[in-house]
Amino acid sequence: MADLTRIAQIVAEAVNGPGRPSLPERLCVACVEALAADAAAITLMADPGHRAGVWASDDRARRIEERQFGLGEGPSVDAFRTRSPVAVADLLSPEEVRWPVLTVDLAAGPGTPAAPAGSALRSAYASPLHLGTTGIGVLSLYGARPGVPERTRAADIRVAATSVTLAIVGSFLAPSGALPEQPWLDESPLDGVEVDQAVGTIMVQLGVPAVEALDRLRAHAFARGREIDEVAHDVVERRLRFTEEDR
Repeated sequence: MADLTRIAQIVAEAVNGPGRPSLPERLCVACVEALAADAAAITLMADPGHRAGVWASDDRARRIEERQFGLGEGPSVDAFRTRSPVAVADLLSPEEVRWPVLTVDLAAGPGTPAAPAGSALRSAYASPLHLGTTGIGVLSLYGARPGVPERTRAADIRVAATSVTLAIVGSFLAPSGALPEQPWLDESPLDGVEVDQAVGTIMVQLGVPAVEALDRLRAHAFARGREIDEVAHDVVERRLRFTEEDR
């Protein structure tokens, strides 16, 4: 079991660090150090269909988080939905049946949108970020080798998730009571604003509810081997229009 004081110290150092990289990125790096993980990612969202942003310690974790949102399934998605931690022994195992599309997608290897930079990440532990019953996102820890964390290490990750939650929420609370702006919300490597805009456009084009519009966007991206953010950008820029044939 890690030293909980050490975890708190490392997270505190990330909070008080320089402005660059952004606070969520610093927290990801801090969690990798404090928990001896190979990679970490923080996804902030209001619900599984509305993502505020994704930050990660490296491109491997960022791509896995991106694929989960693009496909609408995965450990981070489930952790947010259930408000409970989700452990995955091997993301690439054909025996992993909880997220069949994601598993096949990640196992496809180099040359696919899901191909990670460098060695693949195999294990994952996603812990929800929440205050009471209000969820704000997920902290995901990744390992290069298959396996699930022991009970004590899982407890350490949940402690880190609580510290991350408090750090992010606290960054919006100024001593004066005012709400300071956080530019990193608008600078996320994966910004959910265009996806939301694209969903709204598809709703109008097809006359369908938001959930179905997002499903259509995801299906279009997956079928063409593209990232959902790229397809959303084309929709917003009016380079792509959904028609009745896409229903």
